Amino acid sequence: MPVYPFLKDGEEIVAVARKHWIVYVKQALLHLYGCAVCIALAVFLISRKGSTVTPVEGITPVALILIAFVILFWSSFFYFWTKNYFDVWYITTSHIVAVNQKNIFEREESFMELTKIQDVSFEKEGIIATYFGYGKLQVQTAGSIQEFAIDYISNVETVAHRIMDLRDNAQGKNNISL
Repeated sequence: MPVYPFLKDGEEIVAVARKHWIVYVKQALLHLYGCAVCIALAVFLISRKGSTVTPVEGITPVALILIAFVILFWSSFFYFWTKNYFDVWYITTSHIVAVNQKNIFEREESFMELTKIQDVSFEKEGIIATYFGYGKLQVQTAGSIQEFAIDYISNVETVAHRIMDLRDNAQGKNNISL
């Protein structure tokens, strides 16, 4: 079981909210397309007999540059994946920890107590977001940071309702429906 240093005594993690998998698929397809174009051009230049560019052991310098672009595309994809995978919200029994991964070696953690939450809202834009259930989640608090938001969150509606229920329990409100 992982150790979370932000947990207080008796506090438990209720939910972990991460970005939807479709974000990664979209970026993977874009990066694969870029790689495919570079590889196709490199293969064409390598296989071309009578090239005006002097080959070095059968590979032209232009093909080497294109292969370098493939490596750059994959590095870019893994940078994107790391940055988005570590954007996460930990929802506990007494507060929410919002982790924002700014760069590979830079992250920001914000804490909000459930008792200070004033409003929770979410929005799904478009047919794809509605079908797959992802969207933008916003939590407004009475603290120094007024609003917390995360885009492309999986099961956004369920997470929003879960946060509202936890807030109501933390504030001592009864969940009696008329």
